[in-house]
Amino acid sequence: MLTEIALVLVLALCNGFFALSEMALVASRKSRLKQMAKTSRRAALALRHAEAPEHFLSTVQVGITLLMLVTGAIAGDALGGHIAEALQGEPVAWLAPYTRILGIVLGFVLISFIQIVIGELVPKRLALSAPEKFSSYAAIPMLVLSRLTAPFVWLLNVSSNLLLRLLRVNQHGQGVVTEEEIRLLVAESAEQGVLDQDEHNMVNRVLRLGDRTVDSVMTPRMRIAWLDMAGSREENIEVLRETPYSRYPVYRGDESDVVGVVEVKRLLHSFAEGKPELFDHLSKPLFVPATARALDLLEEFRDAETPLALVVDEYGDIEGVVTVNDLLAAVVGASQIGHSGDDEDAPIVQRADGSWLIDGSLSTDDLRELLQVGELPGEQEHDFRTVAGMVMTALGHIPQTGEVFAWHGIRFEVVDLDGARIDKLLVTPAPSLEPSDDEQ
Repeated sequence: MLTEIALVLVLALCNGFFALSEMALVASRKSRLKQMAKTSRRAALALRHAEAPEHFLSTVQVGITLLMLVTGAIAGDALGGHIAEALQGEPVAWLAPYTRILGIVLGFVLISFIQIVIGELVPKRLALSAPEKFSSYAAIPMLVLSRLTAPFVWLLNVSSNLLLRLLRVNQHGQGVVTEEEIRLLVAESAEQGVLDQDEHNMVNRVLRLGDRTVDSVMTPRMRIAWLDMAGSREENIEVLRETPYSRYPVYRGDESDVVGVVEVKRLLHSFAEGKPELFDHLSKPLFVPATARALDLLEEFRDAETPLALVVDEYGDIEGVVTVNDLLAAVVGASQIGHSGDDEDAPIVQRADGSWLIDGSLSTDDLRELLQVGELPGEQEHDFRTVAGMVMTALGHIPQTGEVFAWHGIRFEVVDLDGARIDKLLVTPAPSLEPSDDEQ
């Protein structure tokens, strides 16, 4: 009986090799294999298997099937006979009529236990612990076996492909990784500590930037600092002195007549050379529609004379201005959040009681991230881009100072108006809502 048990163990180990090879290949990341293939011939071969796994998996299946047949035919019957003989002893003589059946059943249970533990579970867990490494180790032996079993593998592949075509199954439909899968992978990495919260937030912003339009990241028209070519030198110098920007759009007499963009760096060079004229070196203005994608604008900035664009609506009126810094801020979350008594001019000011004082021009994308919600009230039915637009949509009219509405336990209060425009809004989160690390 020991001979049969030893044979079962050997066959189980062989089965384990096939199970390990299969799981390692399936779990391997192609990007990791490509990196390893630069310095390892075995990894390069494993990459070939991963890129065309049909032949490999068919070889594995042929091997496992043959091993199971050999185990059942040779070891199973003999082991069952030995167990039946052992049960025919004097202490259990009453089992004599059933010893043959019991021997087969107990032999089957023993073989199944060995096959499941040694031939399946342990190898697959080993493969999952380091799939690329084990896939590389198994690559050459599996190549030899695949060549030895080539006729059987070819027949299996042809039969499988024919059946899949009859079932109208697309064999290549799952090859592309979707954006949602990337988001889930990033979220899992953050939960497991592979990525910290700042990295998690930044990756999500990069993915979201592809869906954002320039009007969601622009500085609105009422906040643009203009220089007027038709104005006095003193007035323009005062604008430069009171604002911290490095580039200014320039108009002549009226904002509808934009003539260019002036860069402070060029002005400093001109002043250093004794040339006091402000508008000698104007860059050509870049105009983009409000509905343009933010990523497309980033591409345009590479070829533009200056990384500043004026955003226009469908009628050609200027809605705002976008710079490359605005696009970068949409990715890195550049300090939009100040603290009470520290930076009252920030678009978001966190107060001591946990509430936020928010600028009405804040984009809805930034508000969703701040509140950690998937959508805002009325967003499905109406088209608005700013917090002010959301409030007016929710209230159904131009609000007065002090008007309040609540949504999912979050309280929104209008605290300041600039004419008919909502300037400041006080947002008090629900008790269970905690600000993310990105907002601390």
